[in-house]
Amino acid sequence: MGNIVVKKDTASDTKHRLLEAAIDVFGRHGFDPATTRMIAKAANVNIAAIPYYFGGKGGLYQAVIDHIVEQIKKEAGELLEQIGEATFTGNTGRQQARQLIQAFLERFINFIAGSEQGPRVSRIILREQMFPSPAYDTIFEGFLKPVLNALSTLIMAASGECDPRQATFKAMTLMGQVVIFRVARETIVRGLDLEGYSPEEIEEIRRVLVANALAITATPSESSIRK
Repeated sequence: MGNIVVKKDTASDTKHRLLEAAIDVFGRHGFDPATTRMIAKAANVNIAAIPYYFGGKGGLYQAVIDHIVEQIKKEAGELLEQIGEATFTGNTGRQQARQLIQAFLERFINFIAGSEQGPRVSRIILREQMFPSPAYDTIFEGFLKPVLNALSTLIMAASGECDPRQATFKAMTLMGQVVIFRVARETIVRGLDLEGYSPEEIEEIRRVLVANALAITATPSESSIRK
């Protein structure tokens, strides 16, 4: 009879399982009510792994925030690079800026409403918006600020807006129009009699977001023509 070999979890496997479990536990319960016991049970690991790998609950929470920021940066990184490298001159630049705004909105809504990870990470980000902890600095500096700056740049290029502050206000309204489909999901699903964000419904949402973005980025002459 041969020897039975028991495969042990590697350190990376254990850390990954703890991170994934912590995203759900922290997102559903918040930092204070969440316990290391709850997280260890959800991850199916020994509770001692949390202080061993992360130094405790606080270290694990910061690791979760870092993990979320890296995920979102991967989603938005390519677009942010394109925006940073573009020059946006003349009518061609205006159209390019509008196309990039549309691409951003499409990627954002697909992630926040059409992916499995979207609802999980959104819970933690929204909790940080309402009750910011020291970890919020990582969220803001890590992706919110770069995204706001990029959208503001696009809005100025697309509309001819010369006031950076007004462009930032408009960028925030665009982001808010996407986020509402996560924070008010139940109201939207019931109010519009949706299935729950099927691919067809996500496409319908995308079309409305793009139409709103085009209205926000209309030049004064384009706005007068529409009136």
